[in-house]
Amino acid sequence: MMLTLYGLDFSPWANRVRFTANYIGLDYNYVRVDLIGGEGQSEEYKRIHPVGKVPAIDDDGFVLFESGAICRYLANKTTSPLYPADIKERAIVDQWTDYCVTHIAMAMQKVLFNRVVYKFMDKEQDKRSLQEGQEFLGRFLPLVDTQLSSMAYLASNEISLADMILLAWLDPTEICEFDLSDYQHISRWRGLLKQQAFYTKCYQNYEDLFNQSA
Repeated sequence: MMLTLYGLDFSPWANRVRFTANYIGLDYNYVRVDLIGGEGQSEEYKRIHPVGKVPAIDDDGFVLFESGAICRYLANKTTSPLYPADIKERAIVDQWTDYCVTHIAMAMQKVLFNRVVYKFMDKEQDKRSLQEGQEFLGRFLPLVDTQLSSMAYLASNEISLADMILLAWLDPTEICEFDLSDYQHISRWRGLLKQQAFYTKCYQNYEDLFNQSA
């Protein structure tokens, strides 16, 4: 059976997995889950993901959720260089992946939900949360920019799973009106990756995709 990937076009967590699967060259069936419409809470989908979120995969009966676990599983299964075999190189990939999850993704999520998602949920913007997210990005993105000033990619001069999480979580910056222009090395790195096939197979431009669907 073909791998099935459950996701949502605008979910950076799900797109992180799509980027990884595309880069590895996996064939998969992509199933969009309408979370806002309540599809994630159906009994059928909860057999895939117990709390009704994305992403999740079904690999010939092996069901797995949580984006980090899925990315590592796919890379390990295919012995992809996205997740190096060398223990020290792998630790550096883990280090930068964890940094992006803990500091960049969590901050960007605050901005994304307050600037965009809450409008679709008829919820009021939490100004304190929005400000906190913006301040955290201002605090933690400079280290990423410095790292990319001396490396082609985030963990080394080879692309890795760390790049997939960072790229996915910087996708919403335009629709969130968060300016990345001061981060010239991030902007260079991002521009190059957005031209690669693993990215364009998902969409040509995240902002355009969002505007067409909004």
